[in-house]
Amino acid sequence: MRPNLEVGEFLACEETPDERDVFLASDTGRRLANEAPDNLASLSGFFSRRPRDVTATLLTRISRDGPGVTEAQVASLELPVLVIGHEEDVIHPMALARHLAGLIPGARLAEIPPKASDKAGYRAMFRRELGRFITEILHA
Repeated sequence: MRPNLEVGEFLACEETPDERDVFLASDTGRRLANEAPDNLASLSGFFSRRPRDVTATLLTRISRDGPGVTEAQVASLELPVLVIGHEEDVIHPMALARHLAGLIPGARLAEIPPKASDKAGYRAMFRRELGRFITEILHA
């Protein structure tokens, strides 16, 4: 969540004409450009989102907040769960998706193509996995 927090902190300050470029040139911006270009595109879009103060508050609060549940509580869930992820997401890492799916009894993990490198494949696999999951739980 650190990249979200960094953008939220930028937005909490007085707006400057080059702030987006400063973020893009930062260590985080360069890392996201290499590892998670779709995350970078989303974060870059926040610089033009209005109202600015609301976006800043949202990004900083979410970044500093936790899920509000323990791993034991997650592991005690007794409901169908589908966890979807891909390797080019720094904000929601695939390692976390694997961990979460491993905690929940009977959870299904679906790894899909990254949107940044295969937008059509991402959408098709996301829809296929979600559709399959919904069909399974409706017929269970």
